[in-house]
Amino acid sequence: MAYPIWNKISGSIGYRLSIDNIQDVNYLTASDYILEEEGQRTTSSVTIGVGYDTTDDTMFPTKGIKASASIQHAGTPFGGNTKFTKYSGFAAGYYPLFWDIVLGARGRIGYLQNNDPDTNLPIYERYVLGGINSLRGLRYVGPTNPGTSDVVGGTSMVTFSLEVVFPLIKDAGMKGVIFYDAGNTWDGGYHLDDLRMTAGAGIRWYSPIGPLRLEYGYVLDRKGLNDDATGRWEFTIGMFM
Repeated sequence: MAYPIWNKISGSIGYRLSIDNIQDVNYLTASDYILEEEGQRTTSSVTIGVGYDTTDDTMFPTKGIKASASIQHAGTPFGGNTKFTKYSGFAAGYYPLFWDIVLGARGRIGYLQNNDPDTNLPIYERYVLGGINSLRGLRYVGPTNPGTSDVVGGTSMVTFSLEVVFPLIKDAGMKGVIFYDAGNTWDGGYHLDDLRMTAGAGIRWYSPIGPLRLEYGYVLDRKGLNDDATGRWEFTIGMFM
C-alpha cells in the first residue's frame, strides 16, 4: 500500500515472510543449480519504495509520467536463511498524438545482490524475462545453467518498450496497440548490445469483467534454439501496468 508524501509523490513500506520448499527433484535430469537449491528456504524481507505519478488514467493513460524505485532487503537483521538485496526501478511516459492516439514508452531495471557468498541466490528470486509484462512473444529469457538449456535467471535485468495505442471501438472501450519490446537479463552487468527483441500488436478492452489484454509478440532475433518459437499469444485479465 502506497501513501502520499508530497504532491504526486508516494511512499511505501512492506514486510514479507515466505517459506519455499524445492522438492521431488529428478536427479537424472536436473541441473547442478537446481540440485543445490533442493530443500527449504525462509525469506524474511522488508521493501521500501517511492513512486511518482502524474498520469491521467490507471488503465488507459493518455499523458503523464509514472516512475518508481524500491529496495528489498532479506536476511540480517530480519532473520531467515536467505540473504539478498534487490534494487528495482521503473519509469513510463505517455504522450497524446492525434485522433486519440497515444505514444507510450517505459523501462524497467533491476539488480539482485547476494549477501551470502556461501549460498546460491534462490532461483525463484533471480530475474527471468518473457511474457506479457516484459518481452511479449518470448518466455524463459535469462542465463542458463552451464552445459544445459535450463534457464536459472540472472542477477541484473533491463527492459524497454514502445507502444502506440489507438481507439478501435470507442463506445465499447476497446483499443488496439502496436508495440516493440527489448530486454535481457545477465549474471551481473548490463550489456545493451545483447538485448532480445520482439514486436507485435494486440487488443485492449475495458470489459464488464475487467481490463483484458490479448497481444501477439513476434520474435525479431531468433537464436535458433529448439524452444525459441517465432512468436506467442499473450493474454491477461487485470491491471495493465
